[in-house]
Amino acid sequence: MSFQTLEVELENGRVSPCGNERLPAKARALLTILDPPAVEPPDTGPSIADLARDFMGIGNGTHTDLSTNKRHLDDFGK
Repeated sequence: MSFQTLEVELENGRVSPCGNERLPAKARALLTILDPPAVEPPDTGPSIADLARDFMGIGNGTHTDLSTNKRHLDDFGK
């Protein structure tokens, strides 16, 4: 009994050789499926937490928010 190792691709249940290799017309084979390469998720931009960090400064002098800054009424009506 002889063994031969070939690199193949599986697509829609069909086996096709990689490169210039040829598959025999008829044979028995053992199949080892290798994990596909990891796919990185697409960059979706900043998270909601990152966007909300900007609002954490409201009322702390970072942003002008009239509802938390009562001094804006000091000269009202003068």
